Amino acid sequence: MKKTAWILSFLIPFQWLFLNRIKNHPDWIELYYSQKIYPLIFDSQRLFFQHVPISLGDIIYAVLLILVIWSLIQLIQKKLKLKTALLYVFASASVFSGLFYLNWGLNYHRIPLHEKLNYDLIYNEAELEITVEKLIAKSNLLHDRLNNSDTLAVTIPYSKTEILDLVEKEFDFNLFDFQVTPFAKNSLWSTPLSYMGYAGYLNPFTLEAQVNSKIPKLTYITTTAHEMAHQLGIASESEANFVAYYTISKHSDPFLQYSGAVFALRYCYSELYKANPEAAQKQLSKLNPGIIQNFRELSAFWKKFQNPLEPYLKKGYDSYLKANGQAMGIQSYNAMVAMLIAYSKKNP
Repeated sequence: MKKTAWILSFLIPFQWLFLNRIKNHPDWIELYYSQKIYPLIFDSQRLFFQHVPISLGDIIYAVLLILVIWSLIQLIQKKLKLKTALLYVFASASVFSGLFYLNWGLNYHRIPLHEKLNYDLIYNEAELEITVEKLIAKSNLLHDRLNNSDTLAVTIPYSKTEILDLVEKEFDFNLFDFQVTPFAKNSLWSTPLSYMGYAGYLNPFTLEAQVNSKIPKLTYITTTAHEMAHQLGIASESEANFVAYYTISKHSDPFLQYSGAVFALRYCYSELYKANPEAAQKQLSKLNPGIIQNFRELSAFWKKFQNPLEPYLKKGYDSYLKANGQAMGIQSYNAMVAMLIAYSKKNP
């Protein structure tokens, strides 16, 4: 056992050297891993995990957490030597790091989606304001269609199980062939996720798209699509956000279309407000009051779960994203605005 742990620990620097070598060749990763190896990995795991109704990835994490706690107790009680404990920590890190990059993580270093789609991500304030104006008009139109009063918030009439089914049935990002068919599940750890400030996540070991079942239905829709976008092999948060908007806005159901429209509007309005608060406020005055009510409901939900640990958890996730090539860290979610504007310019 110790011999195996030593061998695994010894592999860590070789993994690091390989990753630093291969990440400088996104064309290799795109051609050989993302388009050939990853779809095979996903399809083989999908055959098993899709038909299990509960999240096996969440159960695996729970077992690992119990093992960590047990090991700490053993260490405190001096039944486990510190040197041995550290050896097993490095061996475990080697295994999980290797599995992470082989199973999904190399997608962080593939050719960016905007390059494959020939999108120019440079935009000016005027283009941003025009996009906000269009999204407000689209959101208002859908809101009027779904509500008798422009002052009332839209209520999604479906259960979350029905939403999962609706999103899965029409999830189609037809701008590029990703060769996989995504699926999503509710996370068993939705309450802890809420306190951590997370709406969902992709388990990189089981490739299950996990959605926080506690979040409001309006954002549950786009979160489902976002996590399914990660299953396509899209690691970038901004690209996953764009795919979520694109697929949901093309959905045949008007309630899902509304969710997609206001999802994009929130991000674009936020960027416009940073650039020109006066112009942003002027655009906001055109928005139906009922849509603002929907935004307030989302804010109220997250406010309920605010806690002192959340900023540190977010900082940890920010560091994780930066370590995997997303220079903007947690702010990369907002970078979908550039892709949305580029798409709008190509498809006026």
